[in-house]
Amino acid sequence: MYTEEKNGLKLLRFDSFKNLPGLACAVSTRHGGVSAGPYAGLNLGSGTGDRLESVEENLALLCAALGAEPARLERMLQRHTANVAVVEGGGGTPPDNTDALVTNVPGVPLLALSADCALTAFYDTKRRAIAAVHSGWRGALLGVYASVLNVMKLRYGTEPADVVAGVSPMISAAQYPVRADFMEKLKAFYPEGADKRFLALKDGLHFFNLRELLRTQLETLGVRNHEFMHLCTYAEKDMFYSWRRDGEKTGRFGLMAMLKD
Repeated sequence: MYTEEKNGLKLLRFDSFKNLPGLACAVSTRHGGVSAGPYAGLNLGSGTGDRLESVEENLALLCAALGAEPARLERMLQRHTANVAVVEGGGGTPPDNTDALVTNVPGVPLLALSADCALTAFYDTKRRAIAAVHSGWRGALLGVYASVLNVMKLRYGTEPADVVAGVSPMISAAQYPVRADFMEKLKAFYPEGADKRFLALKDGLHFFNLRELLRTQLETLGVRNHEFMHLCTYAEKDMFYSWRRDGEKTGRFGLMAMLKD
């Protein structure tokens, strides 16, 4: 991971994508932007209570930093699902009940948003196709990564061995205590050793490691070339919005990915 300052924004970039000229990808932070109050900074979420004019201006700033056209920006209404939408034009009505976008069309920026969950970019280096994915624990257990790779294989012939994946900052295990009902759900999907691989016990509380679950899933699916940004959205208050830290009145940071012409 490395940091880039552009147009007054502080962006996070993946080392794995640095030498791939066909891809533009960045993870935003709070730095820059025009939003105020609890959304102060570069809030990209229009359903947060922030002024829509501020959100649109923030999105335009991020698009400009990546050399993208705001009119072609593709968004989605995320619901913690494993549903995938194929994008062929860009700039249309955001698909509802969707947590991943895929395309092989150059010049169409894909956007995924978060306030603690993981955001992932997939890039098929051979067939030049990309995905932008939102995943919290629900999406992970529903298999959103597998759904994305299946759609990319069906549409473009993607093979996991040809995919480079970059995963954004997310809430760390140290800030993610969970209750017994959650642990039951997790063990239903991972009956063999879920407590040892994805849960840690400290001071009588169990803490969930979303990053390790997603890393395990990538490895299982055959995506060996992956990079995780090891920052905690909860702990890094100056850099990230966090739902668990700040509640409903908070913004959203984003991952934007676009194929270059």
